[in-house]
Amino acid sequence: MLFFRLSGLLMVALLAVLKAEAASRPPNIIFILADDLGWAELGSYGNQFNETPHLDQLAKEGLRFTQAYASAPVCSPYRAAFLTGQYPAR
Repeated sequence: MLFFRLSGLLMVALLAVLKAEAASRPPNIIFILADDLGWAELGSYGNQFNETPHLDQLAKEGLRFTQAYASAPVCSPYRAAFLTGQYPAR
């Protein structure tokens, strides 16, 4: 009887350690930037015309931004602003 209690306690301790280790891993973040691509042009946001199966799968299995702001309307200034944290020059 003592063996079962000790093995049960050991199992609970092992699961707690594994759970803490899994929670400490940083999340994987994928940032996709394309010129002249609006949010409504992806299938994961409801577009039926453009076929984006791989992006749709990423959106289905992960998180999606539903509210975002672009600091510049063109790809290069926005990319520079995103990478540096500075506002684009006007």
